Amino acid sequence: MAYEDDDETLSNEEAQNDNEWNLRACSAKFIGILANVFGDEILLTLMPFIKAKLSRYDDETWKEREVAVYALGAIAEGCNKFFYPHFALLQIVTILRRLLNDQFPLVRRITCWTLYQFGTYVFEENNVENSELFRKVLKGLLLKVLDTNTWVQEAACLALTTLEEDAGENLVPHLKKILTQLMRAFGKYQRRNLKVLFDAIRALADSVGIDLNKPAYLKILIPPLVSTSQQISDSDKDVIPLLKCFTSISKALEVGFAPFSWYVFERCMDILQLQQLAKVDHDFAEVQYDQKIVVCSLEFVSGVAEGLGSGIESLLSQSNLRDMLLNCCMDETPDVRESAFALICDLTKSENFSGENLSAANNACKAIGELAFKFLVKNKLVNDRNSMFQFPQKVSPIVTNVVSYLGLIIQHGETLELKSATTLVEYIAIELAMNSAITIGILAFIHPDLGAPHIENFMKPWCMRLATLDDDSTKETAFRGLCAMVKVNPSRYVSSVAFICLAIASWQETRSKVIQNEFSQVLNDYKNMLGRNSWEECLSVLDPVFKERLAERYQV
Repeated sequence: MAYEDDDETLSNEEAQNDNEWNLRACSAKFIGILANVFGDEILLTLMPFIKAKLSRYDDETWKEREVAVYALGAIAEGCNKFFYPHFALLQIVTILRRLLNDQFPLVRRITCWTLYQFGTYVFEENNVENSELFRKVLKGLLLKVLDTNTWVQEAACLALTTLEEDAGENLVPHLKKILTQLMRAFGKYQRRNLKVLFDAIRALADSVGIDLNKPAYLKILIPPLVSTSQQISDSDKDVIPLLKCFTSISKALEVGFAPFSWYVFERCMDILQLQQLAKVDHDFAEVQYDQKIVVCSLEFVSGVAEGLGSGIESLLSQSNLRDMLLNCCMDETPDVRESAFALICDLTKSENFSGENLSAANNACKAIGELAFKFLVKNKLVNDRNSMFQFPQKVSPIVTNVVSYLGLIIQHGETLELKSATTLVEYIAIELAMNSAITIGILAFIHPDLGAPHIENFMKPWCMRLATLDDDSTKETAFRGLCAMVKVNPSRYVSSVAFICLAIASWQETRSKVIQNEFSQVLNDYKNMLGRNSWEECLSVLDPVFKERLAERYQV
């Protein structure tokens, strides 16, 4: 048969049979199920058939070779006791390496998948023989990454990606070869395979981490990656795997990503701005709003913040991330809000508290408070605290982190104010600390025990910030959060009783019977817990006016 590979070309017969759910594929998958149930027992019957079909190389039997390879990969897990010995693995890998050069693309494609199935065994033990097997598996897949057929390229990249995720640091000695081969693929791949290529690079960066941060490796990696990224428009779906790839690279390189960060960060800001415009007027933006692109953009900035730490400040100071992040915090899409909150946590952790970044943090903090209050209203908690509410499971860790980082802002509030260079910036620093105190109170009101372990560390400065608020409904909500949290575990906050009393006494007037009853219960519970002498000792540090106010209102 005269046949040559040509990009996406398959022979007529192959094209007719190129269906994942054809009879051969279904049969092989069913054999895999039998192997998982009966294990090595099926090999006595099955292996003679597989060996017989793999021994034929003529054009007419290509489908038999394909299904035999498929079946071999399908039973790899279920029959691992038989295949695990080194001599069996060596035989299998040798056969599969040969089939990688089969003239039929569908045979080569399924061989890539099967080769990976057996490649996983080489990580079971750290010995020389398995290292040699790993090199053979890796070399075989890398060769097929540059196959002349796009279907084989895709299969090789997918298999390589999974192998990288399992191999971890075992990849480090082979980094140069892997990078060189993957970068060559940029000059060969058509558009349809860019996604799997980006995924392979992403998995490699995740696996080797900081070992990627060497000039020789970066010289191979960055130029082709940037060049390819310039050919992808900001609204293209391929920008999603591209951003995920850059996110993993930024985390792996840490500060080593700094020389390349500005180009990708600026591109990311352009993408976010285009998406926010598309959300308001997609006709004018000439693109449709895509929340997945927004999420990937936010996650990239989070990755850069994690990698660069405080070094990200130079990027933030020259961007309009502040306004875009505020809009994302208020987005109606849960995934967008979650990513925005996570970014706030990462930026807060970086301690980028200066100039415009203070304003960005302040706006984000207010946005979180407003969203939390919407939760209160929606779940009818404002007037009925007995209503049960739980944050969604995937959001709870984010809220816990938000509480922790807002606490850091409160704890270091005075430092922020002293570092402020102008009266305006000093005012923003003060407002940021106050908004942080309010937002923590609202979050505590919604879920009193969620941030309790963190709040214990900054209860005193939190109470002092609450005491400076004007008497209004916002202050009331924050204080109800304080009371709800204290009632969950009052003994946790015994060392801060005097500050809790100070905060409660800061009210000039409490018009709400609900909040009056809350205060009375908290104060009397602590009075009974501490005993007369300890209670009077706590009150002795208060201003006489505050002591008198507590005694008149709450009989303590």
